[in-house]
Amino acid sequence: MTPQTKFYLSFGRHERYGSDTPIEREDMLAAFLTGRQLKMWLPQCTTVYHSPLARAAETARFEALGMEVEHLLCVDALNEDATKFEVNKFINELLYYTDETVQYYHFVTHLPVVEKLGLPFLSAGEVCLLTADNKDEMLAENFKVQVIKKPEISAEIWQKLALTPENLRTLSADEIYQKVQVL
Repeated sequence: MTPQTKFYLSFGRHERYGSDTPIEREDMLAAFLTGRQLKMWLPQCTTVYHSPLARAAETARFEALGMEVEHLLCVDALNEDATKFEVNKFINELLYYTDETVQYYHFVTHLPVVEKLGLPFLSAGEVCLLTADNKDEMLAENFKVQVIKKPEISAEIWQKLALTPENLRTLSADEIYQKVQVL
């Protein structure tokens, strides 16, 4: 008999809420730190799935960098306007066809999607982690739920990056992406 392996899904809510508003520069750092936390706590993730909305894609890009995940995949079923059926169909098909070596998937989406899945309320930048004994238990929705708060940007991080909140705002998203790679 083979030992059971835990299986994980995490649903991150994009940074910054508002009608077509981009994420703030500090939120890019927080998304990177969220990815770092997930990398420390969970098995390796191979792909980060995200909604087509720009702020979800940008949040996913920084979380994936923190997780050291190279593959990002934009999925319409994670859009806030997707129906509950579309969201569940995408996730169930992904899980059903998952290779047995995969233990973890991460999604960056919107509060309405999280609500459609029956998961707890998430503030911008928070993550809901689902843990099941195995993939079949996850498919059967027999999982534990934990909310992971958005990390604070410590003085140590500001110092390592040689930045302040003020001069961070002068950098482009790509410049910030380059800077956090040294952490």
